[in-house]
Amino acid sequence: MMSEGTLFVRDARLALTRPFESGFSLLELVVVIVIISILMAVAINRLLPYIDEAERVGVLTLESQIKSTLMTSAAKRIAGGRAASISELDGSNPMQLMLETPQNYVGELRGYDESSVPRRNWYFDLNTRRLVYRIGRRFGWPDDDESMDNPEFEVRVAFDDRNGNGRFEPGTDELYGIRLQREAGAQWLVGKNSAGR
Repeated sequence: MMSEGTLFVRDARLALTRPFESGFSLLELVVVIVIISILMAVAINRLLPYIDEAERVGVLTLESQIKSTLMTSAAKRIAGGRAASISELDGSNPMQLMLETPQNYVGELRGYDESSVPRRNWYFDLNTRRLVYRIGRRFGWPDDDESMDNPEFEVRVAFDDRNGNGRFEPGTDELYGIRLQREAGAQWLVGKNSAGR
Protein backbone atom coordinates (compact mmCIF):
# COMPACT_ATOMS: atom_id res chain seq x y z
CA MET A 1 0.00 0.00 0.00
CA MET A 2 1.25 3.43 -0.93
CA SER A 3 1.52 6.21 1.48
CA GLU A 4 0.29 9.71 0.90
CA GLY A 5 3.82 10.96 0.29
CA THR A 6 4.36 8.40 -2.43
CA LEU A 7 1.10 9.37 -4.14
CA PHE A 8 2.05 13.03 -4.02
CA VAL A 9 5.44 12.35 -5.62
CA ARG A 10 3.84 10.17 -8.31
CA ASP A 11 1.21 12.84 -9.09
CA ALA A 12 3.91 15.50 -9.26
CA ARG A 13 5.94 13.39 -11.72
CA LEU A 14 2.86 12.85 -13.92
CA ALA A 15 2.13 16.57 -13.88
CA LEU A 16 5.67 17.34 -15.01
CA THR A 17 5.59 14.77 -17.81
CA ARG A 18 2.25 15.93 -19.24
CA PRO A 19 2.44 18.52 -22.03
CA PHE A 20 1.92 22.08 -20.88
CA GLU A 21 -1.81 22.72 -21.27
CA SER A 22 -3.01 26.27 -21.21
CA GLY A 23 -5.07 28.79 -23.20
CA PHE A 24 -6.07 32.40 -23.16
CA SER A 25 -8.09 33.50 -20.23
CA LEU A 26 -11.07 35.73 -20.97
CA LEU A 27 -9.20 38.74 -19.60
CA GLU A 28 -6.18 38.12 -21.86
CA LEU A 29 -8.46 37.74 -24.89
CA VAL A 30 -10.23 41.04 -24.12
CA VAL A 31 -6.87 42.84 -23.73
CA VAL A 32 -5.65 41.51 -27.11
CA ILE A 33 -8.90 42.56 -28.82
CA VAL A 34 -8.69 46.06 -27.32
CA ILE A 35 -5.06 46.48 -28.45
CA ILE A 36 -5.86 45.31 -32.00
CA SER A 37 -8.89 47.65 -32.12
CA ILE A 38 -6.79 50.64 -31.06
CA LEU A 39 -4.14 49.84 -33.68
CA MET A 40 -6.79 49.49 -36.40
CA ALA A 41 -8.45 52.78 -35.42
CA VAL A 42 -5.10 54.60 -35.61
CA ALA A 43 -4.28 53.01 -38.99
CA ILE A 44 -7.70 53.84 -40.46
CA ASN A 45 -7.49 57.42 -39.16
CA ARG A 46 -4.15 57.81 -40.95
CA LEU A 47 -5.15 56.07 -44.21
CA LEU A 48 -8.63 57.49 -44.89
CA PRO A 49 -7.44 60.97 -45.92
CA TYR A 50 -5.40 59.30 -48.68
CA ILE A 51 -8.63 58.08 -50.28
CA ASP A 52 -9.66 61.73 -50.64
CA GLU A 53 -6.23 62.57 -52.04
CA ALA A 54 -6.39 59.69 -54.54
CA GLU A 55 -9.75 60.99 -55.80
CA ARG A 56 -8.33 64.50 -56.26
CA VAL A 57 -5.25 63.20 -58.08
CA GLY A 58 -7.49 61.09 -60.36
CA VAL A 59 -9.44 64.21 -61.37
CA LEU A 60 -6.23 66.17 -62.00
CA THR A 61 -4.87 63.30 -64.13
CA LEU A 62 -7.99 63.20 -66.28
CA GLU A 63 -7.90 67.01 -66.58
CA SER A 64 -4.37 66.71 -67.96
CA GLN A 65 -5.41 63.97 -70.41
CA ILE A 66 -8.31 66.09 -71.67
CA LYS A 67 -5.99 69.06 -72.20
CA SER A 68 -3.66 66.88 -74.27
CA THR A 69 -6.58 65.57 -76.31
CA LEU A 70 -7.81 69.11 -76.99
CA MET A 71 -4.34 70.23 -78.10
CA THR A 72 -4.02 67.23 -80.40
CA SER A 73 -7.42 67.90 -81.94
CA ALA A 74 -6.57 71.59 -82.51
CA ALA A 75 -3.17 70.69 -84.01
CA LYS A 76 -4.80 68.24 -86.44
CA ARG A 77 -7.24 70.91 -87.58
CA ILE A 78 -4.48 73.48 -88.07
CA ALA A 79 -2.22 70.99 -89.90
CA GLY A 80 -5.14 70.00 -92.12
CA GLY A 81 -5.80 73.62 -93.11
CA ARG A 82 -9.00 73.79 -91.07
CA ALA A 83 -7.97 76.33 -88.43
CA ALA A 84 -11.38 78.02 -88.66
CA SER A 85 -13.05 74.82 -87.43
CA ILE A 86 -11.28 75.19 -84.06
CA SER A 87 -14.07 77.55 -83.05
CA GLU A 88 -16.41 74.50 -83.12
CA LEU A 89 -14.58 73.17 -80.07
CA ASP A 90 -15.60 76.21 -77.99
CA GLY A 91 -18.08 74.97 -75.35
CA SER A 92 -17.94 71.40 -76.66
CA ASN A 93 -17.94 68.21 -74.65
CA PRO A 94 -14.26 67.21 -74.45
CA MET A 95 -15.20 63.62 -73.55
CA GLN A 96 -16.36 63.17 -77.15
CA LEU A 97 -12.76 63.68 -78.30
CA MET A 98 -11.33 61.02 -75.99
CA LEU A 99 -10.50 57.64 -77.49
CA GLU A 100 -11.92 56.02 -74.38
CA THR A 101 -14.05 57.77 -71.80
CA PRO A 102 -13.49 56.97 -68.12
CA GLN A 103 -15.74 54.35 -66.55
CA ASN A 104 -17.17 56.94 -64.17
CA TYR A 105 -18.45 59.19 -66.99
CA VAL A 106 -22.28 59.07 -67.03
CA GLY A 107 -22.80 61.09 -70.23
CA GLU A 108 -24.49 64.31 -71.30
CA LEU A 109 -27.35 65.55 -69.14
CA ARG A 110 -29.91 68.32 -69.56
CA GLY A 111 -32.55 69.36 -67.02
CA TYR A 112 -31.40 66.99 -64.28
CA ASP A 113 -31.10 66.99 -60.54
CA GLU A 114 -27.41 66.89 -59.59
CA SER A 115 -28.14 64.54 -56.70
CA SER A 116 -29.28 61.94 -59.26
CA VAL A 117 -25.68 61.73 -60.51
CA PRO A 118 -23.71 59.30 -58.35
CA ARG A 119 -20.79 60.74 -56.41
CA ARG A 120 -17.29 60.37 -57.88
CA ASN A 121 -18.69 60.56 -61.43
CA TRP A 122 -18.25 62.87 -64.41
CA TYR A 123 -21.04 64.29 -66.55
CA PHE A 124 -21.42 66.99 -69.20
CA ASP A 125 -24.05 69.62 -68.38
CA LEU A 126 -25.75 70.54 -71.66
CA ASN A 127 -27.30 73.66 -70.08
CA THR A 128 -24.05 75.26 -68.94
CA ARG A 129 -21.81 73.49 -71.53
CA ARG A 130 -19.50 72.41 -68.70
CA LEU A 131 -17.85 69.15 -67.81
CA VAL A 132 -18.53 68.47 -64.13
CA TYR A 133 -17.03 66.08 -61.62
CA ARG A 134 -19.22 65.26 -58.61
CA ILE A 135 -16.98 65.02 -55.53
CA GLY A 136 -17.40 61.95 -53.36
CA ARG A 137 -18.18 61.87 -49.67
CA ARG A 138 -15.09 62.78 -47.68
CA PHE A 139 -13.39 59.98 -45.77
CA GLY A 140 -10.74 62.06 -44.01
CA TRP A 141 -11.45 64.16 -40.98
CA PRO A 142 -12.38 67.63 -42.29
CA ASP A 143 -10.53 70.63 -40.88
CA ASP A 144 -13.72 72.66 -41.05
CA ASP A 145 -17.31 72.32 -42.19
CA GLU A 146 -16.75 74.21 -45.42
CA SER A 147 -18.44 72.55 -48.36
CA MET A 148 -16.43 72.21 -51.55
CA ASP A 149 -17.81 73.06 -54.99
CA ASN A 150 -17.74 70.34 -57.62
CA PRO A 151 -14.99 70.96 -60.18
CA GLU A 152 -16.39 72.29 -63.45
CA PHE A 153 -14.45 72.69 -66.69
CA GLU A 154 -15.23 74.55 -69.89
CA VAL A 155 -13.56 74.25 -73.31
CA ARG A 156 -12.55 77.69 -74.57
CA VAL A 157 -10.74 78.83 -77.70
CA ALA A 158 -8.07 81.39 -76.79
CA PHE A 159 -7.55 84.10 -79.40
CA ASP A 160 -6.91 87.80 -79.84
CA ASP A 161 -10.31 89.20 -80.87
CA ARG A 162 -9.00 91.96 -83.11
CA ASN A 163 -12.34 92.92 -84.64
CA GLY A 164 -14.26 92.62 -81.34
CA ASN A 165 -17.03 90.34 -82.59
CA GLY A 166 -16.42 87.63 -79.96
CA ARG A 167 -15.84 84.87 -82.54
CA PHE A 168 -12.60 83.41 -83.79
CA GLU A 169 -11.96 84.37 -87.44
CA PRO A 170 -8.78 82.80 -88.86
CA GLY A 171 -7.89 85.61 -91.26
CA THR A 172 -8.38 88.38 -88.72
CA ASP A 173 -7.87 87.03 -85.21
CA GLU A 174 -4.67 85.58 -83.84
CA LEU A 175 -5.15 82.07 -82.46
CA TYR A 176 -3.40 81.34 -79.15
CA GLY A 177 -4.75 77.84 -78.67
CA ILE A 178 -7.47 75.95 -76.94
CA ARG A 179 -7.80 75.47 -73.22
CA LEU A 180 -9.77 73.61 -70.62
CA GLN A 181 -10.69 76.31 -68.11
CA ARG A 182 -11.51 75.58 -64.49
CA GLU A 183 -14.80 77.34 -63.80
CA ALA A 184 -15.54 75.98 -60.30
CA GLY A 185 -14.02 73.74 -57.65
CA ALA A 186 -10.51 75.16 -57.86
CA GLN A 187 -10.15 75.09 -54.07
CA TRP A 188 -10.70 71.31 -53.99
CA LEU A 189 -8.40 70.78 -56.97
CA VAL A 190 -5.44 72.55 -55.36
CA GLY A 191 -5.75 70.26 -52.36
CA LYS A 192 -7.12 72.33 -49.48
CA ASN A 193 -8.11 69.96 -46.66
CA SER A 194 -6.44 67.01 -48.38
CA ALA A 195 -4.10 64.46 -46.82
CA GLY A 196 -0.96 65.81 -45.27
CA ARG A 197 -2.04 69.47 -45.45
